[in-house]
Amino acid sequence: MKTRCPVEISLNFMPAFFHKHLGVTYGEAFYFDPLYRAEVERAEGHFLYEVLGRFGVGSPTPSPSPNLFIQPIDLLKATQGAIVYFPPDAAMETRGHAWADYSVEEIERLNPQDAAQHSFISTILAEYRELHRLYGDKADLFGIKSGIMNIHAPFTTAHQLCGESLFYLMVDDPHGARVIFDKIWSMYQAIFARLSAELGTPPLSHVHLGDCSASMISSGLYREVVLPANQAIAANFVQSSYHSCGASSHLLDAFADIPGVRYIELGPGTNLSEAVRQMPGTALCPLVDPLVMRNGSPETVEMTTRTMVNDCAPAPSTTLCAWSFDRETPVANVAAMYSALNAMPQYGIQP
Repeated sequence: MKTRCPVEISLNFMPAFFHKHLGVTYGEAFYFDPLYRAEVERAEGHFLYEVLGRFGVGSPTPSPSPNLFIQPIDLLKATQGAIVYFPPDAAMETRGHAWADYSVEEIERLNPQDAAQHSFISTILAEYRELHRLYGDKADLFGIKSGIMNIHAPFTTAHQLCGESLFYLMVDDPHGARVIFDKIWSMYQAIFARLSAELGTPPLSHVHLGDCSASMISSGLYREVVLPANQAIAANFVQSSYHSCGASSHLLDAFADIPGVRYIELGPGTNLSEAVRQMPGTALCPLVDPLVMRNGSPETVEMTTRTMVNDCAPAPSTTLCAWSFDRETPVANVAAMYSALNAMPQYGIQP
C-alpha cells in the first residue's frame, strides 16, 4: 500500500477572460475603489460557480477579498519612474526600463528610502486605510498579515528595470550585477518595512521569491550570479518559497540550494519527477500550461493533468497552479482538468 500526496488546484483567470464572458472592466477603479473591486469580484465568483460550481469552484454568494494585491515588481517599478497602466481588460502593469540608462554606480547611489516614501506607496497605504474601514482587521496588503513577504527576486526585477543589457552585465561584470541585486533587495526591504509599520504586523517570517526570468539563463550563470542573492535573502526568513515560470529542469539542483524552501512553483516543461528527486521534502506547485488549456482538446487536458499529478506523487503535496488562463480558454477544458483530478485516487490509499 502506498500513500499518495494530497492534490489541489489553484485556479486563476486573466481579467480578459471575465471581460469577455461578463463584460466587466478593470482599470484603475479595480485597484483604488474597493467597492467597485468588490462588485467585480462578486461577479467573477458567481460566474465561476455557475460554470464550475460542481467542482467546488466559485460561490453562489461570493465574498470580495479584503486583500489588495499588485504584482511586487510593478509596485517597485512604479517607484522608479516606470509608466503605470490600468487596462480595462487586464491587470495593472508597468512599462519601460527605468534603469536602462543608469550605470552600476548610479544605481548604487539610489536611496531605498526614496522608493519607500514614493507617492505610489502612499496611494497604496491610503487604499489600505479604506479597506480597513470596510473590513476591519481583515484588511490586508499583499498578504502581509499572513507573515509573508511576496516579492519578485532581484534578478527578475533587475531584468525589468534594466532591460536586456542586464544579461551582458551579468557575464561581463558579475560583481556589478550583484550590486544591482543588492540595491533592489534594499528597496523591497524599505517598502515592506513601511507597509508593515502601517499594518502593525510583526516581522515577516516567510519570503516568496518570484524569479520569472530565471529559466532564461544557464545553470552556470544562475549559480554564479543569481543564486547567491536568493540564498542571502532566504537566509533571513524562517521559511521561503520560490517561483520559476519557465522550463527550469536545468536549474533544479540550484533551486535545491535555496534555504528553507517549503514549496516551489515550476513552469511548464520542467521535469517534475526530477524536481521531486532534487527536493524530496518540498511541496510541488507545477504551473499548468495555459497554451494546452487554450488550444488542447479536453482529452489532452485530462492526459496532461494525470501526468503532472503522477510525476509529483512522491512530493509531500501538490498544487496545480492553473493560472493565467486567457480569454479564449474553453471552460470545457477547465472542467476536464477537474474531472481528471477527481477521477484519480490521489486523496487516499491505493495499492
